[in-house]
Amino acid sequence: MEDYHNSKIIGFDLGHGETALTWVSANNQDTPQSLLINNRKSQITAIANHPTRGTLIGDMAFQISDANTFDIAFKSRRFEDKDYQTTIQEFVKAIYDHLISTTQIQPSDTNYFFIGCPSGWWQEEINTYKQLLAETLPNSNVVKESRAALMHAKESGIFTIQELQESVLIIDIGSSTTDYTLVKGMADTPIDFGYDLGASLIDKEILQLTLELHRQYRQGDESIIHLADHLSESEILQLEEVEQLEKVFQQHPIYRNRCELRCRKAKEEYFNFYELHEDSLVNVGSEDIQRKYRFTPLVNGKIMDTILNKPLAKLDNNSWRQAFTDQLKTVQKKLSELDFQKPSAILLTGSASKMYFILDTCQEAFPQLSCKRDGEPELSIARGLARWGRVYLRTSGFVDEISKFLDNELTTIVGNYIPTFLDKLAEELATGLVNEVITTSIKDWRQRKIITLKALEADIEQKAKTWLAGSEGNKKVTNCLLDWLSTVQTEVREQTDSISRKYSLPLGTLSAREINLSDQTDKVSTSISFEDLTGLSVFMGHLVALIVGAVLGGLFHILLFAGILAPILGVVAYFAGESLVKETDIPGWIRNFISDTRINNLATTKKPELQQKIHETLTKDPTIAIKLAKAISEWLKESVQEQADKARLLIA
Repeated sequence: MEDYHNSKIIGFDLGHGETALTWVSANNQDTPQSLLINNRKSQITAIANHPTRGTLIGDMAFQISDANTFDIAFKSRRFEDKDYQTTIQEFVKAIYDHLISTTQIQPSDTNYFFIGCPSGWWQEEINTYKQLLAETLPNSNVVKESRAALMHAKESGIFTIQELQESVLIIDIGSSTTDYTLVKGMADTPIDFGYDLGASLIDKEILQLTLELHRQYRQGDESIIHLADHLSESEILQLEEVEQLEKVFQQHPIYRNRCELRCRKAKEEYFNFYELHEDSLVNVGSEDIQRKYRFTPLVNGKIMDTILNKPLAKLDNNSWRQAFTDQLKTVQKKLSELDFQKPSAILLTGSASKMYFILDTCQEAFPQLSCKRDGEPELSIARGLARWGRVYLRTSGFVDEISKFLDNELTTIVGNYIPTFLDKLAEELATGLVNEVITTSIKDWRQRKIITLKALEADIEQKAKTWLAGSEGNKKVTNCLLDWLSTVQTEVREQTDSISRKYSLPLGTLSAREINLSDQTDKVSTSISFEDLTGLSVFMGHLVALIVGAVLGGLFHILLFAGILAPILGVVAYFAGESLVKETDIPGWIRNFISDTRINNLATTKKPELQQKIHETLTKDPTIAIKLAKAISEWLKESVQEQADKARLLIA
């Protein structure tokens, strides 16, 4: 193993609302330790620029009252926004500089950073995010937060390997998003919906409702609380002051951001001690705005209930509580549609998961499941990222060998099996065309359902196209592909088993996706389902279309020169004369000379010739084999890479 003695592996949970960092060493199994920002394990995601103090981050940025700028909650997927890019790079650089200035890391050492991202981000977005961070942060990698949560849950003993081998639903509730990730057999599969449900919406509502409660008091129309029971007359804003504050918030985002952050602190204080604040207001201080106004967030049980049950435009006029409940119902429905069994357990993560009703709502939606949560959910992702990074580095040799196999040998393995596949496919298609199309059309001609031999030829061509493009032809192609893929998988498994042995992994750890030949063909033969999480349906649909398109393109060549009609022409020409044979309406008594036996003999004698023509059509364009090899190699490569990530959990 490489010596990482002077290196730190750093888990960097850069969240929309909160940021935390932890570190581990690659050479031991110690529990991740926190890196402190402003002497705390976690900090608000905030940055301020001060005329004399320079760049300040986290709570320090919030404490300084005369900053030129103050930004909060700026993590998103708005990668095209230049201001966003600048802000997040400045924040990351300030974090890095703070770690160095406080000697928590040494610039002379090699430090590895593993930064989290939501499970629902596309790979292209992850790559863009990684590039953005790499300009500021050395040796940085981006990891899906669901994978980090899974690693932390496994290594910290929240879940056993046996539980993870079944299925776990990870619900990550953050400031801007709620991500639902089904983990089945230690492979994470994002369920893509609900990303707009974040706890920061509650902060915004606290700010708006606070002003509204002052307004209601002055207008004598109070419906939630009687403000005079909690504040003195001098502490209650006048109507004109409420209006002026609303204008200030609109014109000066720095003040709105500071007050929203104060509201967030009030929300967190309430949920930490909600039983104490059923009637009494939480106290998190107030904001001095332009030395004219003081803003103090108003939160207690009645106010929070109002906010959680208020219809919000950003949630399609659903309340926060109802939106979360509905999303859990959607998860249930989605799992049912995808033929997944119910998860064996639920893992709640993210700082917002501490809100008391979250646990209650999950248990109502999934009453038979245990719902687990880390004791410090605000740190679980950072700890999981550090754990993942440690395993990532310790298994770098393992992954290097897998990568070399994928890059250097997989395409060759697939290419070696292409001729066998094309031989079998040509045989199956020839059998299908003769039995299902040609013999049927000839019998229709014999019964005068088709008048001329020219019409017979056209009928055969049309039926052949329909058969090839329809369910039966597609099924032939799919069955050939599935049978053939199982053979390719066998060799892939043999090769990867040798790598597994080297790293003391169970044999078959890196086997490619298993294909159930008994029930998959009907699912993928004629349609492409984007709800198939394995990707097999889309993959098969692509290859079937490629093959059928090639055969259809050469169909006229195949039928015209395979001599299918030659025996018929010989019989009819004897009676009608060869020159008129194709255009003539042959009498029924002559047609009857074409017996079932003759037609069956035709199938037997002409099928090899038709098979040869189909094979020639598939092989005369060399790009067909190249496209097949490339498509299958990419699919298998993706599969083996996923299995490699699963193997990291076993190595850990």
